[in-house]
Order: sequence, then C-alpha cells, then structure tokens
Amino acid sequence: MSRHPAPEELLLDYATGALSQAPALAVALHVALDQQARRAVDRLNAVGGALVEGEAAASLDDAALERAMARLDEVAVEPRATPAARRPGFEWAPPPLLPYLRPGMGWRRILDKFDEIRLDVPGDAYRVSLLRLEPGRGLPEHKHPGYEYTVCLQGGYTDETGSYGVGDFAVGPGDQRHEPIADVGDPCIALIVVEKPIILTGPWGRWLNPLVSRGII
Repeated sequence: MSRHPAPEELLLDYATGALSQAPALAVALHVALDQQARRAVDRLNAVGGALVEGEAAASLDDAALERAMARLDEVAVEPRATPAARRPGFEWAPPPLLPYLRPGMGWRRILDKFDEIRLDVPGDAYRVSLLRLEPGRGLPEHKHPGYEYTVCLQGGYTDETGSYGVGDFAVGPGDQRHEPIADVGDPCIALIVVEKPIILTGPWGRWLNPLVSRGII
C-alpha cells in the first residue's frame, strides 16, 4: 500500500482515458507498482464497463451505440515494449516505461547534482524526465508554476511535503518551495512530468532560470 497514492480523480481520469499521454504514463507506473492503485483502476474499469453494457441493453439506437463506442475509443492503449529497452542498468524500470527507453539512451549529469534522462512523449507539451539522485544528494530548491507529477521508481526521497518510496505518487507542490533529497540506500530514481518549467528559488536561480525555461537544463 502506497504512503502517497495518486488522487482518486486522477485515477478516474486515467481509467476513462481522459489524461494526455505524459500524465497517463506517470499514473500507469504508479498503478504498476502499487497494488491498491491497481485495484482502484480495476474497479473503475469494471464500473465503466457495466455502464456501457447497461446503456447498450437499455437502448440499441444509433445514438447509444455511438456513445458506447466513443467511450471505448477514449481508453488509452499502452505502447508495446521492445526487446531493445530491456538492457543492463534499467532493471528497475516497470513495464509501462520500457517503450520510452530508446537504444543508446543514457544519463546526463545536470549542475553536478543529479542525473537526467529526457523522455520523448510525442504529441504532449509536458516535459517528461527520469531523474536519479545519489543518497544524500538533492535537487536545487524550486517551485512549480504548473502541474507536476512524480512517481518514485527506486529508492526514496524526502522533501517539505513528506517522505516517498517506490510506487509513491506526488502532485505539486505548486507554488510551495521544495528541495527533494534522496534517502539513504539505493539511488533514488523517479519519473517527473512537468507542465511548465520549474522556477529555481536558490541563490543561483536568477542566472539559471533562463536556461531552465528554454529546456537547456
């Protein structure tokens, strides 16, 4: 059971296919790692199926059939993993992540503080990254002008909002400043989905934020 589950409304949007691809990937990883979230999505899918069947049984007119088919069309289909994604160094990666790990992809050191792999999610405006922090190391203090979704994939981290382990899901914290620091043990690896560039709030933010806003760092 996750200490920090995804909000129910987000699970509902995921189950009905209402999320765009990047947030849906974050929720899919949470569901893959957390049994409680998986049961919740299964229940939501079962309820949605019952509603579709009930509507079809109540009326067989064209309008009812079109509504039922529209609901089916909205359900996201996970891309299929390729054998090239299964390689040493990514044993921690849950199945929904594998299709996004291209051959030759590797970690890039950022600001001598953490490692990043930028993921390509076609047709989505979100910035999607895998971040890796060594134990005791942290991200620069920052805040978020837009939505941020984080799911922990290995190890754990602690910030001003709490402590997060494998499978835990975080939304925000929005305008609140935070400085995630990796816990003792395995390196912390997390998927981060950001709607808008973060704003660094530390002493170097004034010079670095233009580079962040352009996606250079």
